[in-house]
Formats: sequence, structure tokens, C-alpha cells
Amino acid sequence: MDTDDLHRLGAFLEGRGLRVAARDPELILAVANPLHPQLAEEIRLTGGRYITGFDYEVGERGDEQACADRIAHILAAGDTPRTEPST
Repeated sequence: MDTDDLHRLGAFLEGRGLRVAARDPELILAVANPLHPQLAEEIRLTGGRYITGFDYEVGERGDEQACADRIAHILAAGDTPRTEPST
């Protein structure tokens, strides 16, 4: 289910120190760097691919961990310690 995939991606993003808010009806994640709130992005799942608000593809469903790494890099959170979400 798309909502579960977005929530899984959200958990990985939170583990990288990013602030995440899910907008379930629209299937969008609003992601921001809490240290630099102007660094923010909206992520949606379309056709099995995670896409930014600027139509930049950051990965595909099933590879949420790598997608979270790419999004963290975009939002300058690359040096944030990683923690894996609890299952």
C-alpha cells in the first residue's frame, strides 16, 4: 500500500534527523531539515517512484533506505547520524 511505503520512508528520514509530516490523502511527505527549515522538500509516490516537488526522482518503492539517503543529501542532512526505524 502506498501509505505504508510513505510512512516507512518517513521513518528512515526521521532516523536521519529530518522533520517529517505525512499528508496521507495526497500521499505526500513534507520533509525539512530542522537545523535549516528553509531546506525542505515534498516527496510523493507516483507509479512506484519517489518524486520531489521539482519532479526529481529519488528512487523507487521498496528501496526506502536508499531514497532516504538521497533526500537527506538534498536537504544537507548527510552528516546526521543514521538510526534505523523500529519494525
